[in-house]
Amino acid sequence: MPLLELEDVDHAYGTAYVLRRVTLALTPGVFTAVVGPNGAGKTTLLRLAGGWLVPTAGSVRLDGESLAAVSRRGAARRIAAVPSEEAAVFPFTVRDTVLLGRHPWRGVFRAPDAQDAAAIEDALRRTGLLELAERPVPALSSGERQRVAIARCLAQRADVCLLDEPTAHLDLGQRQRMLALFRQEARVRGCSVLAVLHDLNLAAAFADRIVLLVRGEIVADGSPAQVLTAEGLSAAFETPVQVVPHPSHGGPLVLPAAEISA
Repeated sequence: MPLLELEDVDHAYGTAYVLRRVTLALTPGVFTAVVGPNGAGKTTLLRLAGGWLVPTAGSVRLDGESLAAVSRRGAARRIAAVPSEEAAVFPFTVRDTVLLGRHPWRGVFRAPDAQDAAAIEDALRRTGLLELAERPVPALSSGERQRVAIARCLAQRADVCLLDEPTAHLDLGQRQRMLALFRQEARVRGCSVLAVLHDLNLAAAFADRIVLLVRGEIVADGSPAQVLTAEGLSAAFETPVQVVPHPSHGGPLVLPAAEISA
């Protein structure tokens, strides 16, 4: 049974539809990447999956129950997120910010217990933030703040992780390390990961499944090799690309075409 399921979902902002007839089931232990051109509806899809938007039509279900009927606290215990941009940066320390990921389990006013402390320490260690734990978040670089958001998500220990461009602001090494963390979360802890990624090669390297979204519709859904084809990507992004085998993992490697006319 899927952990989270969108069925025949439409969504419109006013009269402008950004998603049409989207059906997507997220199962335990699978890292799914959503890719597609700008304006395809990727972030809207994530917001619908998290219950932060209500679909214009169709349904979103968590363990078979309408997500709209699940309490906010109940949903927060099951669904964690890394937004593409934080709405505001408060002068909390890194540790206190990561602690926010434990609020669905402990409430706002109850002191952290041993389980909370263990989850926080583990998240700080895995994201390389232990040495920065007592530093105010506004004093960090944008890449460090992104890792704080990732640590908060990991500390939540939810069944579903929704990631909106989680590699934004990260350097090459940190991009790979952070996506490896979420792949490990899926494989070891059995959670379901749904990540919007713009880097197709990172998606190919870390995702088990890729969904290609174009103009609000899913046009391909399958393994990286099935979805990341030269023909499909060239049509979706309206630019010629090449796809060759990666020299290391053997999966698809997406490259720009040799010549692109102005």
